Amino acid sequence: MLTVPRPALHSVDKILDVSRDLVLSEGARSVTVDRIVAVSGAPKGSVYHRFSTVNDLLAAMWLRAVCRSQARFMDALHTDGDPVAAAVAAGLSLHDFALEHPPDARLLAAVRREDLVREVTDAGLADELKQANDKLRVEVTALARRLFGRATREAIECTMCAVIDIPQGAIRRHLVQGVDIPLGVRAQLAAAIPAALGE
Repeated sequence: MLTVPRPALHSVDKILDVSRDLVLSEGARSVTVDRIVAVSGAPKGSVYHRFSTVNDLLAAMWLRAVCRSQARFMDALHTDGDPVAAAVAAGLSLHDFALEHPPDARLLAAVRREDLVREVTDAGLADELKQANDKLRVEVTALARRLFGRATREAIECTMCAVIDIPQGAIRRHLVQGVDIPLGVRAQLAAAIPAALGE
């Protein structure tokens, strides 16, 4: 007889969701294992089975949000054809991610990694933190080469400003304040990104 394993009652995502929501509502200092247990209903042993320390848990929470955002961004960069269209799609992906995943976007806008994560005991997690933006840099450099013919420092800076700095700047204050992003922001970004690239 085939038995189907029961789904975990307290998944890693649920634990990370609760931790993220505590950070956003009460601040990073409020996140303790006891607080997570109280809010999530997960047994303390279940939390410690997955994360050795609260710092490891917070690091995993932050990395999950980064990976979710970057996945959308890098998918958009791979738009075939016109590199300006790829740049606009990538920049708009940051806006769209914020609309579709506001808690993760708020976390990334409001909390710096350095303010959230202190000493991480998990070596693999520590490496992931160090390398969190490496692939992003490679992809933006490749886009700069597509846009300008070569990836000079100036070309990379211009590309970074257009596809990351401008979109993040346009949505950050709304995210930090916990208010909806105004409807017109997406159209403004669609115009601002090509303009920043000199198009």
